[in-house]
Amino acid sequence: FAKECGSCHLAFPPFLLPQASWKMMMQDLEHHFGDDASLDAATNKSITTFLTENSAEHSTHQAALGILQSLKHKSGVIAITKTPFWERKHRHIKEEVFASNEVKSKANCKACHKDIQNGLLEYDLINVPEIKG
Repeated sequence: FAKECGSCHLAFPPFLLPQASWKMMMQDLEHHFGDDASLDAATNKSITTFLTENSAEHSTHQAALGILQSLKHKSGVIAITKTPFWERKHRHIKEEVFASNEVKSKANCKACHKDIQNGLLEYDLINVPEIKG
């Protein structure tokens, strides 16, 4: 997981999506957010197992619980940034921040959550870059 997923982007903590979302994503890696991230069958199965065994349903992390609750009546979401929970938590951040050179994208969690690779999303660890202009 860390090697394959982390070679192109942050290896997002698996608790940030439910099992169904991870399964959907892993079944269509040929169209992975505009890229072909295809894997051999054994690697795909191994990563899918890891993701589903550590998904939001298997976590007590506040973000996991929030994401599950927000997706209760919504299916087909594979982008963490498209979950109602993520949208609600980030609604106060201006679009200019996400588009800035410091952040570049809503999917660049590490720009503000410095320890996300360790699954840490606590408020006192968040540092939103100040955008001048």
